Order: sequence, then structure tokens, then C-alpha cells
Amino acid sequence: MLADIGQAFSNVMSFEPMLAIFVGVGGGLLIGAIPGLSVTMAMALLAPITFFMDPLIGISFLIGLFKGGTYGGSISAILIGTPGTAANAATILDGYEMAKRGEAGKAILGGLYASLIGDFAGSIALVFGAPLLALVALRFGFPEYFALILFSLTMVCYISGNSLSKGIFAASIGLFLGLIGSDPIGGVPRLTFGISKLQSGISVVPLAIGLFALSEVLVRAETLRSEKFRHIGKDALGSIQLKFSEILVNVRTILRSSAIGTLIGALPGIGSETSSWVAYGLAKRASKTPEEFGTGKLEGVLAPEAANNAVCGSAMIPMLVFGIPGDVVTVLLMSALIAQGLNPGPSLIEDNRVLFLGLFISVFIATCFLFLIGRLSLKLWVRILNIPPALLYGVVVVLCIVGTYGINSDFFDLVVMVFAGLLGYLMRRFDVGLPPLILTFVLSSLLENSFRRGMIQADGNILFFLERPIAVAFIVLTILVLLGTAYRTIKSRKNEYEPVDMER
Repeated sequence: MLADIGQAFSNVMSFEPMLAIFVGVGGGLLIGAIPGLSVTMAMALLAPITFFMDPLIGISFLIGLFKGGTYGGSISAILIGTPGTAANAATILDGYEMAKRGEAGKAILGGLYASLIGDFAGSIALVFGAPLLALVALRFGFPEYFALILFSLTMVCYISGNSLSKGIFAASIGLFLGLIGSDPIGGVPRLTFGISKLQSGISVVPLAIGLFALSEVLVRAETLRSEKFRHIGKDALGSIQLKFSEILVNVRTILRSSAIGTLIGALPGIGSETSSWVAYGLAKRASKTPEEFGTGKLEGVLAPEAANNAVCGSAMIPMLVFGIPGDVVTVLLMSALIAQGLNPGPSLIEDNRVLFLGLFISVFIATCFLFLIGRLSLKLWVRILNIPPALLYGVVVVLCIVGTYGINSDFFDLVVMVFAGLLGYLMRRFDVGLPPLILTFVLSSLLENSFRRGMIQADGNILFFLERPIAVAFIVLTILVLLGTAYRTIKSRKNEYEPVDMER
């Protein structure tokens, strides 16, 4: 074991992996800081590049991109009141108010320190949690995997927010797209509509690029002429000072938010957006001065930033151990691993121990680079945010085309990308969430395969799934989640249509 750790450390500390992590973190910070260029978009555009790299170098680059982009979104949220990513939306409430008071530098620096603590917490959970869960996962059969994936799909209900119907609709589209191709057992083409290219199914990368990159450009293009370009002055940051006592007095909030982000990230299908709002709400509830939240309170920046970065590490746990992505970003990480010939799951840890340990080390090195680059580049963000949006979106379109075509040099992938872009545009216009679609798309084949193989193993006896304790536990959890979501939906509608007492 010690020999494997030494070999992994030596591999990561060589020039190419270190450069990949550094560039990934720096690029993530840059992309995350610019409104409209989210970390999801960056992962979708740049993941194809890693397919031709050494696995350690490519995945380390994406890990750095993930971490840097998640924090980077807070910069634009604070400076101009527009989040770089959905995970940083809660940061606007107090961060932008601090910027109006001339304390943008303090808010960004506080967000950096909180992100580092949260990031470290999530990384610790990954290092210790993944190997332990892998031992459990080795005992999983088809019934257990089916029940776990079914439970993961119910998390779509939480992603969909208050609109359960929109979440189910998006998931249904993902399920339909995931079933296109050849039958995994019989090999018979299905839902191909006579198109031979569809017999091998739809590739996740062109689909993701269209949904999260091209659709964003189409949405932004509508408002490009009407949107007033915001020029940010050189003195926008104000004083870049943060006392240690200001962090120390809020350490309980940071630690609590880090724990929230770690736990939520480990649950398949929820992601950093939910964790940041939950952390913000609990911080406000626990505060002695909740009325100050939303007026420029530093604690309102620290809570969501600690939570969303904690997700970065813990979200990789279900992806690496069970082959089930924790959020949209880990869908693309998993695609990169598969493209390298590495199938996420318990066997990955056992058969590729040195690589697995190397990824652990990369996670912590990325955290160190996040602090270094984030601290030294504070004054650059004002200039970067002054880049004209039209130029940025033009570059994104070019990257969409190059990234999609470069995977297989297949024109049909471009067709899929354009179709996904138009679909994503329509879904955004009607306020239908995209994460349920892509997560269901990825999980649909796993769900079908585990169910059908389990039925073959049980000679067609469906009660076989209820004879396995772990499978039963996940099925019970699934039912509880569905009941809870249904109750929440009914209650919200009841409150919406509750008659008003005119006399009062």
C-alpha cells in the first residue's frame, strides 16, 4: 500500500499533471467568473480534450476546472450581482450588497477562504468515504444497483424545485433519449427511426455541450442588444482586507455549511446549487441577527461558498464508487473516465489503485492551487469582467463546434449538439430544469441493465428484488422521497390558492 501511495505521489508531482491541475484551476476561475460561462459549460466544452490525454493528466485537469469554476462564479455574483454559476446564486444576496458599500474585495476574499475550508472538507470525505463505500459496493448485485439507481432518479424531484411536473417532464425526455440505440441484451435497434447513426445511441458529450453551452448562448443572444454593458471601474474591489477575527467569529457557520455541502454532494443527483441555498437558509436561521442577512452580511457570503465547494469532493464519491454521478459536472467527469477505458465503480479502485490514489492527491493539490491563484489574481477580475459579451459568446460557439466534432470527427455529433442546443433553449425559456434530463439520460441505461439482468438472474421472479435487505432499504427511501415531494407540492398549491380573509 505504501509503495502504491509513493508511486501515485511521484506520478502526480511530475510536471505534466501539476501543469494540468494549475491550468484547470486557473481556467475554472476565469470561466466561472464570467457570467454565462458556467463550470458546467466549461466541463462540457473541455472534457473532449482530455480523451486524448493520459488518464491522470486529463482527469486532474477536469478536477481543477471543477474546483476553480465553482469558486469563480462567486466573483461576478459579488462584483456585478450576476452569478457565474447557479451554485453562486445565494452569494448575490449579501455579496453584491457588500460590493455596493465598497467591500467587494473583502467579500471575494472571504468567499475564497470559505471555499477552501469547504473544499478541504469535501476532499477529506472523498478520500476516506470512497474506499469504505467501495468495500460495500463490491457486495452489490443487480437488485441493489437497481434500487440505488431508482433512488437516485427520485432525487430529480428535489432538483425540480417546487415544480414536480417540470422535473418529471425533463426526466422523461432524458429517459427517452437514453433508450435510443440497440437493446443492451438482445442487440435489437429501438427508437432509431430508421437512422443508422442512432443504433449506437446518443453520445453524452455532444448532448451536454448542446444543452449547457449552445443553449446558454442562444438565450443570451436574445438579450444581447437590450442588455446594457456594465463597465466596472478599477476601484470596484475596494480594500482587499479581511481580518482573521472576522473568519474566526464565523467559523461555526463555515464548518456547518461545509458539512451540509459534503452530505448533499454525496447524494446522487442534487448538486451544489441546492447545498448553497440550504446552507444560507440554515445560517440565517441560526444567526442572532437574521434581519441583517440580505443587507451585506459577511456570513451570508461564507455560508453558500463553503457549501458549494464542499460538493466538489463529495460529489465524486457516488460517481467513483457506484458509477452514479452526483451532479451534472460529475456526469462529464464520468464520461471522461469511460473514454479513457476506465469504468467507474468498485473495480476501478481495486484494479487501478495507483491512478485512484493519484486522483486523491490531485484533489488536494487543486485546493492549494485554488488558494494560490485565487489570492494572487484578485485585481485581475475587474479587467476580465469588462470583456464584451458578444466576443465571449462567439468564442463559445466555436468551441462548441470544435469540441463536438473533435471527439469522433463525425458530422452526426454536430447534428446532435445543435438539436440538444435547441431543446435546451426551449427548456430554459419555459423554465424547465436541465439537470434532471442529463442525469436521467445517463442513469437510464444503468437502470434498465441492472433490472433486466436481475430478472434474468431471478428467472423472472420480481419478488427477488424484495429479498435483498439493501435493495429493500433503497426502495423504502425512494417511496419516502416521493411521498415527501408529493406532500410538499400539495402544500405549496394549497397555500397558493388559500382564500384571503378580507375582514382581517
